[in-house]
Amino acid sequence: MRQYIVRRMLMTVPTLLGVTIVAFLMIHLIPGNIVQVMLGTRTDVTPHQVQQLYQLYGLNQPLYVQYWRWLMQLLQGNLGFSLRTGLPISSLISQSFGVTAELAVGALILAVAVAVPLGTIAALYKKTIWDYLARGFAMFGLVIPNFWLGAMLVMLTSIYLPVLSVFNYVPFLTNPLLNIRDMIVPIFALALSLTAIITRMTRAAVLETMQFDHVRTARAKGLRQFTVNMKHVLRNSLIPITTIVGLQFGYLLGGAIIIENVFSLPGMGRLIVDAINQRDYPVVQSSVLFVSAIFVLINLVVDISYGFINPQIRYQ
Repeated sequence: MRQYIVRRMLMTVPTLLGVTIVAFLMIHLIPGNIVQVMLGTRTDVTPHQVQQLYQLYGLNQPLYVQYWRWLMQLLQGNLGFSLRTGLPISSLISQSFGVTAELAVGALILAVAVAVPLGTIAALYKKTIWDYLARGFAMFGLVIPNFWLGAMLVMLTSIYLPVLSVFNYVPFLTNPLLNIRDMIVPIFALALSLTAIITRMTRAAVLETMQFDHVRTARAKGLRQFTVNMKHVLRNSLIPITTIVGLQFGYLLGGAIIIENVFSLPGMGRLIVDAINQRDYPVVQSSVLFVSAIFVLINLVVDISYGFINPQIRYQ
């Protein structure tokens, strides 16, 4: 397994290198730059002063020079500094990522806690009212955009549940009760679509596993139905479920960007959106790279977890 992990980690190097190129080019292809954003409609600035600003921010250099300089900083473990505030980007990310991680992990826990039992019940009671209800809920969750759901929840809670409509983020360690109050609605908005996806995947995986020979053999031995379902059906269905959960957690980090802006949460989403609006190139580039690295790490953890779920799996 050690060799497999080392190999997988080495494979992430070209992936992250590609991410640096894409993140760098995409933000630089957006019209305008930080100098133009800062100056706005001011007319009292001379061309010489504008040129000095371009030189100060390094924007007078060709793109390949700017990219190489940023890449060399990354290789030294330096994410750089914000062009707008001058603060270290590492500190900006550390302040923001905690909110995004809490939102994503909370949504993942809620989705798994609801979807796995729901999908399993739908499969075990196929073509019954429970199956139809679960499939209907899954279809509803898939077609509802989270940004629309978030906006509707903001409106509904402000009218009917004002105690849950005060979206003023308080860290969990500072006040757990206020933190839960402020995060429960955003977590629900983010978790709905994921719950629908995992429900459908769980139902399909359980239905497929129920057709395996070892499941029929377990029933023929006279084992209790509960034992067969838990030990032989659900356990062997966990690999595709784990795969989709791991992949969807990466997408949760992206979906959190929208939810954070809807509910005014100070997470990575707001950090990236504000940096894009301000053309703060280093913040956008480093933030996108950081989120991508988290996504790659999650995929690695998911692959390794297969061996714990099914000991018959061997890593080559």
